[in-house]
Amino acid sequence: MQGKVIVVTGAAGALGAAVVAAALAKGARVAAVDRGAGAGRADVMAFGGVDLSDEAQALAAMNGVRAAAGR
Repeated sequence: MQGKVIVVTGAAGALGAAVVAAALAKGARVAAVDRGAGAGRADVMAFGGVDLSDEAQALAAMNGVRAAAGR
């Protein structure tokens, strides 16, 4: 995963946080997307308050991920 950008949804929950930690450990850049406050970590691109069931919010979050990742 070195150098890849990984999007983790539900990143503020226990399972999401574990996925974030595992991806970071493998060298990925992580974009944490959550309906709540986000991942709460300084080493991730956090996108909190996103309702992925809303198409406009989902698209805005993915555009934000692309911009933050420089892609």
